[in-house]
Amino acid sequence: MVFYFSGTGNSRFVARNIARAIGQETADITSYTKNMERPSFTETGIYVFVCPSYMSAPARAMTDFIEWAGFPSGIRAYFIVTCAASMGITPRVASELCEKKGMEYMGAAQIEMPQNYIALFTTKQVEENIDIIEKAATEIERISGLIKDGKTIGTKKIGAVEYSVTKWVRDVYYKDFMKTTKFKATDKCIACGKCVSVCPLSNITLKDKKPSWGKKCTHCMACINQCPVDAIEYGKGTAGKPRYKGPDSALKQ
Repeated sequence: MVFYFSGTGNSRFVARNIARAIGQETADITSYTKNMERPSFTETGIYVFVCPSYMSAPARAMTDFIEWAGFPSGIRAYFIVTCAASMGITPRVASELCEKKGMEYMGAAQIEMPQNYIALFTTKQVEENIDIIEKAATEIERISGLIKDGKTIGTKKIGAVEYSVTKWVRDVYYKDFMKTTKFKATDKCIACGKCVSVCPLSNITLKDKKPSWGKKCTHCMACINQCPVDAIEYGKGTAGKPRYKGPDSALKQ
């Protein structure tokens, strides 16, 4: 089984391509978490977990899901993170999680995908993003081959200092900066509800024909990037920035 968590579609794209290559099915973890359904899986063998790297570690939506769900002891677990730069301390976070859950850690790898965190950064032009996605396809094929053959995909060692500092920065960012107070809908909003439907945490509702954000946000940027009329902003930092509509949209250009 290939589990994924995705906001704008990068991790979904990677998960589906890996699943196709290794002959497995995919599962969006939000199909369980949105309904507060605590699943218990019984199938043994290979499990692949695909999610974005947030602050140099796997998105907490995924690590929380793994801790919450039930898995058979001894399954072989692979971790893939999508990112625009580096997977950071992902290998250590993943290996510790495997030890806690009784899984066999088969390594962690990163797939470079287009930048989507436009609250702080700027996504590239469509042509450049297409190039990144096409290069990612080659890496997806390589990693899929290793998984299919039951080989490890990387066991990078993470030093104590790097781990401690990154973890501290990550914890601070989640607590103090990953908030929704800066999200707003401009007058361009057409009350279509797309932001409500794409939010993986069911954190957005429409009130008086305008989106309203709750406190449960992981800054996946699905709402702001997927808005069909670019009506959502995050403070002043996103004004005028191009939106990243996802790999499927880019490849259709």
